[in-house]
Amino acid sequence: MLRSISLKTTIFLAAISILFLSCEKEVQTQIEIKTIRDTIRIVDTLNVDRPINLKASKGAYGSKITISWTPMPLAQKYQIWKFNDLTQKYDLLKELADTTFDDININKPLTKNFYKVRTFNTSSSFSRFNDADYGYTSISNYYKLLTFGSEGSGASQFNFNMHIEVDKIGSIYVSDEGLNRVLKFSAAGSFIEQFYSGSGARAMAFFNNGNYIATRTQSSSYVQIFNPNKQLIKEWGTYGTGDSNFGNIECLTIDDEQNIWIVDGVNHRIKKYDQNGNLLLKFGKQGKAEGDFDAPFGICYFKSKIYVSDTRNNRIEVFDKNGKFLKVFTIRGYIFGIRAFGDNIYLANSGEGTIIKTDENGDIQEKIGAGSFLNLVDVTIAPNGDVIACDVYGRRIIVFRKG
Repeated sequence: MLRSISLKTTIFLAAISILFLSCEKEVQTQIEIKTIRDTIRIVDTLNVDRPINLKASKGAYGSKITISWTPMPLAQKYQIWKFNDLTQKYDLLKELADTTFDDININKPLTKNFYKVRTFNTSSSFSRFNDADYGYTSISNYYKLLTFGSEGSGASQFNFNMHIEVDKIGSIYVSDEGLNRVLKFSAAGSFIEQFYSGSGARAMAFFNNGNYIATRTQSSSYVQIFNPNKQLIKEWGTYGTGDSNFGNIECLTIDDEQNIWIVDGVNHRIKKYDQNGNLLLKFGKQGKAEGDFDAPFGICYFKSKIYVSDTRNNRIEVFDKNGKFLKVFTIRGYIFGIRAFGDNIYLANSGEGTIIKTDENGDIQEKIGAGSFLNLVDVTIAPNGDVIACDVYGRRIIVFRKG
């Protein structure tokens, strides 16, 4: 009996010992696995930095997207991954040592292509991915429809054609600052008449009721409003810095309430008036901070907001109808005239010599007229969508049509 109990005890203790050794081995194995994982994690996230400042070009090129990022210490090479719409996963696109890559495998223009990049030295030494960015191409759908104008003082000739406007039937109005006049042309570019005379003729625009506003400089009144029969019904503004004064007038726009927003480039500010010349609002001063300007020029009313081209600061600033700063986006080059049409904004980029078509956030949709201008200053859009631009040094107007 005692022998039987002793045997059972021995067997029980042996089983406990085996179980203990098994658990100890399993724990040890888990510790080893954890150690390996921790080692890889440390290499991935601490010793090898992930790339930063990933940027994919947005409409800058007609048939490619350029991806770039900041070089990282200890990085020997990188991997670019591209999102696949069919599989809904990222695929490896390219492994390279450089920090710039041109993706020419683009199937459709104006379509977002998403990318992410990681440092990848070896299969056991790589970083996490950076935040994804998207890019798209901007193959232009516009062609040059017509050109009219030449240097001179006759009909269909210009000296310094700085501003342009269209009416609701598509007639084109060109303000010639050098000859103190506004000339009216048909949509086909045929001369109709001298529409307005004013010292240093500047921007003009039409109200919904058929009245129109014309502006000038160095005169007894900088702003004039006429009825459709060209009869003067209101005027105000002289040289100076006060509420009813202007250093000069560049562009203007009319909002949905038919109030007038005027850019004073010399005084670096925007003024809002009603049609009786009552000042409703003013904002802006010279500077680089948000809400400041350095030689503002273009202005447009778009989706209940005011967009202003801050020319020397190479940016577009956006405000609400109370003059509150909302946002800013930078555009390479000097932006002068800007116009809104449909869901897009059109920017006269004198620095690059192209009309840039963007969305409300500044993402470039396409570039129009590259290589066509000697000095692009202003742009407007006809009711049918034609894009009309002032080439000042070329003393001409160029019309582009989508098709």
